[in-house]
Amino acid sequence: MGVYILAVLFLAGGAIFGLLGYSNLVATKKRRASWRAVEGRVVALAEQEEEPGGTGRRKTLYAPVYRYAIDGVEYSDTSKISSSPARYQVGDPIRLLVNPANPSASDVANGDIPIFTYGMMAMGLLVFAVGVLIAWLALTGAMTFE
Repeated sequence: MGVYILAVLFLAGGAIFGLLGYSNLVATKKRRASWRAVEGRVVALAEQEEEPGGTGRRKTLYAPVYRYAIDGVEYSDTSKISSSPARYQVGDPIRLLVNPANPSASDVANGDIPIFTYGMMAMGLLVFAVGVLIAWLALTGAMTFE
């Protein structure tokens, strides 16, 4: 019985991760299709210290702080995505996507789908496949827990 519980846990976990990644992908594509493209200007770089990983060295990440105008009203925001070295410099133009229903909501329109989205979908698929394998082995009697 335990092997079937293990298979169900893998199948459910894989399905959840896969669906979360897929829903994030769909939301990103929908946002790109329905939000208004505008050009803004980088006015500053927000610095953030990254926690040390395996190297033990701290790393400074930079997120662009930008301004843009919609219908004569100026807005300012900070990108949710940072990098090291800085991808933008102060004064650089920056392409943005702005929510037409709420012009203060914006995202940098860099054309990238976050790697996290694909990672979630891939991890979900892998975990789900392991669940299928465990279920198949259990059903054929090749895997049992005593």
